[in-house]
Amino acid sequence: MSLVVYSSSDSDHDEDKSENKNDRVRLFPDERGNWALSIYAFVEYSSHLDTMIDDIIEIFNNENEIWKRLVEFHISLSKTFPIRFHHIESIRKLEYSSHLDTMIDDIIEIFNNENEIWKRLVEFHISLSKTFPIRFHHIESIRKCIQNELSVSMIKFYTRIENVRILTNEDGSTSFLVFNLDQHRQFSKLVEIIDKILDEHRYPKYYENPCFHVSFAYSTVKNREEKLPKDWQDKCQSVFKQYQCQPSAMSIIIDDIRLKAGKRTYQLTKSS
Repeated sequence: MSLVVYSSSDSDHDEDKSENKNDRVRLFPDERGNWALSIYAFVEYSSHLDTMIDDIIEIFNNENEIWKRLVEFHISLSKTFPIRFHHIESIRKLEYSSHLDTMIDDIIEIFNNENEIWKRLVEFHISLSKTFPIRFHHIESIRKCIQNELSVSMIKFYTRIENVRILTNEDGSTSFLVFNLDQHRQFSKLVEIIDKILDEHRYPKYYENPCFHVSFAYSTVKNREEKLPKDWQDKCQSVFKQYQCQPSAMSIIIDDIRLKAGKRTYQLTKSS
């Protein structure tokens, strides 16, 4: 058993709001003696997948920039007013250096980065349980039971990214960009093992008919659907096609199952 320092996309639910850097909302109230527990497959991703994620997030954020750059610049010395064509004289546009050009981009980025609709998550995982409150003295029993069962039943496998979807958490406060995954049967076997042990300890099972996925970006902006580019699905598929020749971009190994309780993370299966 290994204790891992880890911050998942769900970890913010364990923090007090004043410490929540992502401005995400807790799904259940903080209560003394309760720990937030979740079980998941840790995702170790390749540099190709890392780059592909940036490309996909860019599809969504580029369409939603708050500040748009002007193509040409000028210094006004008069009002804009109607004039007859034959009275018009030529106007010289403002010429600027490449350094000013770069500086302008940097300044615009200051404003747009603060207002991005979608923010990238730091680490990725595939949920195999709900996140729920648990009494501290139950954690070790659940950890041991799941670890013992997985040591016998767990066989590593690969899952492949199928498409991009947008999912929302239970209270509708946060939306996620996610990769849908194949190997549903293999994931379901893991959930069966975990559900059985959680049920024995009188804790909630996972969702019925779950969608196994990897969240890679989130948004807390309201009316997110209205801000989506209309052709986002086509654009995502175009990105996928660019990376089809890189198996490590589209495939994820599943061999590292972890249990997170509060700020502590336990490695239940060893990565090979």
